Amino acid sequence: MDADEANEALDQARRSYATAAQPPLPGWAPALCGLLVAGAITLDGLAPDDTWLRLAAIAGGAALGLLALGLLRNLRLRQGIRGLRGPARKAQTELFSVGLVFIVLGLGAFPGGRLIYAGIGVFAGAFAWWKLQTKAGR
Repeated sequence: MDADEANEALDQARRSYATAAQPPLPGWAPALCGLLVAGAITLDGLAPDDTWLRLAAIAGGAALGLLALGLLRNLRLRQGIRGLRGPARKAQTELFSVGLVFIVLGLGAFPGGRLIYAGIGVFAGAFAWWKLQTKAGR
């Protein structure tokens, strides 16, 4: 076995592991998750003046984010994958950390920044849609 064959075999092993750890998603999942992420960030940045409305907006944004996360986990369970290992664990940890950052930022959001949060929400939703679309194999 020469170096080219070894590299090809190593690449095949990596692709096999990545596909087993994170199998392809159904075609509708990326669009729905992208919309949930966009809604979560946009709702988080509404920043109403009333404290209870602000907390409700942040809780609604967190709920939408958790719904997207739960949807992906449920799809993994339906595909026969239990638990989080390897790249799936790393991706879930990163998503959860980013979600916590947006919750903290939502506490300090100001009404003039609503358009900023809306723009970030649209961008993040489109990015999530695109990234998950590559996992859907389309």
